[in-house]
Amino acid sequence: MTDTSLETGDPTAIERVATSTDANILGRYWLTTGTFALLMSLVAGVLVSLERFEFDGSQIFGSADEFFQFWSAHRVGLVLLAVLPMLLGLGIAVAPAQVGSSCLVFPRMAAFSFWTWFTGAGITITGFLIDGGLGSPNAGGQREAVALTLMGLLMVIGGLIGSTISLLTTIMAARVPGLTLKRIPLFSWTLLVSGTIWILSLPVLAANILLVYVDLRGRPAVRFGMEDAIWEQISWISTHPQIYAFSLPLIGIVFDILPVSLNTRLKRHDVILVLTGFFGVVSFGAYAQTFFDTPGTPVMSEALYVVQAFAAAILVFAVFGGVAETLRFSILNRGAASRNRVPPPMVLSLLALLLLLIAVLGGALRVIGSLDLLNTSATGAQMTLTMGATLVGTMAGVFWWSEIIFHKKAFQGLGFLVGLSTFLAALIIGVCDFLSGFLGQSDFTGSSLVAAGSPKDPVGLFNTVAVVGSCLFLFSCLGWICIAFKRPAVATSSADTWGGHTLEWSADPLVIEVASDRPLLDLAEREEAES
Repeated sequence: MTDTSLETGDPTAIERVATSTDANILGRYWLTTGTFALLMSLVAGVLVSLERFEFDGSQIFGSADEFFQFWSAHRVGLVLLAVLPMLLGLGIAVAPAQVGSSCLVFPRMAAFSFWTWFTGAGITITGFLIDGGLGSPNAGGQREAVALTLMGLLMVIGGLIGSTISLLTTIMAARVPGLTLKRIPLFSWTLLVSGTIWILSLPVLAANILLVYVDLRGRPAVRFGMEDAIWEQISWISTHPQIYAFSLPLIGIVFDILPVSLNTRLKRHDVILVLTGFFGVVSFGAYAQTFFDTPGTPVMSEALYVVQAFAAAILVFAVFGGVAETLRFSILNRGAASRNRVPPPMVLSLLALLLLLIAVLGGALRVIGSLDLLNTSATGAQMTLTMGATLVGTMAGVFWWSEIIFHKKAFQGLGFLVGLSTFLAALIIGVCDFLSGFLGQSDFTGSSLVAAGSPKDPVGLFNTVAVVGSCLFLFSCLGWICIAFKRPAVATSSADTWGGHTLEWSADPLVIEVASDRPLLDLAEREEAES
């Protein structure tokens, strides 16, 4: 049997997969690969949770070095291999349509960036699995495997930066006439703000890794490449304030879903633009590296670091004020402004915002010097809560824009259960780790199982509950995968099943007059007035 594609000159299936530059397809690639990376990261998280206390003296890992490799793999994987790529995939699939563009700007660069990230992710995971990772406290890692992991991370960062540049350029340069930045949909706006922070901060992380790699390859390492110093140069990417830069787009998801669900207008669109802009500014954290502390005040005790923590909390509170005002306006105009049934994506998006609020409040508590929480498990709790919020928000966005991304409607009921269980899992882990932090549990407990607590003391009890949360997180991820591979077989009959207000729901955005932030709602109101 001959391959007809070779005879006709048409691209083969593999060629179509490898060379596609379609925004929808690239978005699906990011979402799918990020989901499987999430699964692996959560497996590592479950193993780390099990090791945090003794089960009749048994241990999951043979040494503190092995424990550290899985502990750091969980954090790096959750941020750079899972949640951020999934969020970026949602943005690539939706944002071009939101601004009225039929394609990405620099599409080949976007495709090349994905495959660069994909290859780097595979190398990074391999490095962790062959006793490399980011070194280890007792220098027990394999030097060549550590170098391999670092090389993989450089490719991961390069892929993320390239795709972000393509996406941001599309938002800035490919908007339809009339769609000014003041009128831009809030999901696209928050991607623009957060993506700018990513472009400013990820190259710093790449520079950190490059310094480590160059020194590690020497004989012997002088400073940067010493195994017990590598994590300290990289950990800032998963802690306050940088971790907030990866959660900002969920605010845009909330305010794109909420008004449509309530069939009303967002009353303070301009205010939300400003608030999210400031939130992006306070989320820049590339400077917050304890490895480069100078004599005197440590960077985590400096005024800027503390101010950022409280400013983030105030800004998220203000965002909640915008949600409350929109809900109040809908209630006052219930006769014409609300649906009979609340869409599940709206509930999930609000739960994600609530989780983010808890995270920033925890971050504010963490920087209070008298509480002494900076080096405790409260650090991991803040990361889990923030990444959990971003993940739940991304799930809400995928369910909301499912017809645009997959051209089929997702299982909303099952999707809601998966999103709710993800919310509960992140909340359980985060709260338990914060409480353990108040009781003195260190952020990394691999050096001593006693320091991690035992089932007989309060810390051990919290760690036990955290194990339940970690398992629930893993099961939620499996449920998410099941939904991804079992969407309804029948395509949707309408491109706009929600009655959306922004351009991604229009069959031809070029014929829509854009005079506000809700052009399709303007059109519907004009047609209603004329009739």
